[in-house]
Amino acid sequence: MKRITFIVSAILILGVFPFSAAHAIKKCQDSDGNWHYGDIAVNQCNKSKVTTLNSRGFIASEKDAPKTPEQIQKEADENAKAEADAERIKAEEDERIRILSVYETEADIDRQRDNQIGSVNSNMAVHKAYVKSVTAKIQRLKKKGADFTGGRKKLNLEEIAEAQARVDESTAELIKLEEQKTSIVNRFAEEKKIYLELKNRS
Repeated sequence: MKRITFIVSAILILGVFPFSAAHAIKKCQDSDGNWHYGDIAVNQCNKSKVTTLNSRGFIASEKDAPKTPEQIQKEADENAKAEADAERIKAEEDERIRILSVYETEADIDRQRDNQIGSVNSNMAVHKAYVKSVTAKIQRLKKKGADFTGGRKKLNLEEIAEAQARVDESTAELIKLEEQKTSIVNRFAEEKKIYLELKNRS
């Protein structure tokens, strides 16, 4: 059976019992089922639900037990999730409004997508040409320096290393551009999906 913690404040009615409120008796039961009396009652029951009774034995007020750290954390997590959900819903609605305001037809979406992909492809073509050119230079340097010795060999190796670093940078940029192109394709596919849903709904 659920334990209920009580604080009994015996406030005697003036004229029937000649005692003041200062003589009220405090009584409560803590969460372990132990009873406490007098001024220490409230302190002993500070982690339990407290029900205060008036002099006639009726409930005057109820005070819930203080929340545990676990309960506080759970509430914080639930509030954070609710806020995140609300922000997500608002963002989705804003996106729908934006799509309808930007595109008049499905062809407009395809045209925007193709323009952005074309820009990325042009950038990729520049990097590919550069990688091809510098890679050819590296091959020439390696062939040229095969018979070098001493200081000349060291300078040759340094030049090769520098050229290889530039190739690596451009190769990494090509990977990013490829990822960007994929992102563009996916984004416009999603925008087209939303656009068609809104158009069909209307």
